[in-house]
Amino acid sequence: MRVGRPVLLGLLALQLAFGRPDTVYRGTAVKCIEGRSERASMRSTSRLPEASGGARVERRGGMTEIDVELDSMKPASLFGGDYNTYVLWVVPPGGPAENLGEVPIEDDQGRLRASTRTCSFVVLVSAEPHYLVEAPSAFIVLETHGDDGNAIVEQPLISSIYNYSRSTLADVKEAKGKVHSDVRQAFTAVRLAGRAGAGSLAADELAQAQRALDATLALWHERKDRSIIAAQARETIRLAVAARRLAAERALQGTRGAEGSGGGNSGTEGRDPRGR
Repeated sequence: MRVGRPVLLGLLALQLAFGRPDTVYRGTAVKCIEGRSERASMRSTSRLPEASGGARVERRGGMTEIDVELDSMKPASLFGGDYNTYVLWVVPPGGPAENLGEVPIEDDQGRLRASTRTCSFVVLVSAEPHYLVEAPSAFIVLETHGDDGNAIVEQPLISSIYNYSRSTLADVKEAKGKVHSDVRQAFTAVRLAGRAGAGSLAADELAQAQRALDATLALWHERKDRSIIAAQARETIRLAVAARRLAAERALQGTRGAEGSGGGNSGTEGRDPRGR
């Protein structure tokens, strides 16, 4: 059976929206015991070999509290391309990975406190385009390692849809001062939504995200209070992610309809958040 252009475009939009797994992460889970507080060391990867860190985990009342401290970090933006920030994940056996939030970096250190319902997992820190990503990229910089005999964790990693300038930050300068990546994240989120076909499949939603980005950039150029800029940037990211998701859903409907109505794929490029 000949597959029509709408179907092919729908498949392309899905691929760009969610990416193809470049590889599958495999690790050994840390197991938390009710009422006990333990510390799990985090080992660095070749992406950021100088980094170090640890995660203190405590299981109480069906929730696991996680306190992650990182050292010798470098800004994720140094990877170039679409990478802007670091995200903390827990990945239980059988998945899926759970995004616990953005890890802020100041000087060369980072810290984040979060919680999860799961009690057996691997803790990962990965470089990402923005803080609302739904699956870890292949740019993992730190990971925990559980005792032998604990459950094995497997997680598909995504990066084929992300651009980058370098694959490792070895021998790259460390951060000085607090790293602000809110505007870059907003800019990239809108760009990724455009790549996923939102320009055709979720045009109104993408336009809304673009207007929010324009407002973010205006605040940035006017040198408004950092908290105001950050709030507007996060709203932009939320809208861009919603547009991307809708584009993916409509693309999937198009593939199911075979030669019926499908969606197209078009890109949208924003302006450099640095004003260049």
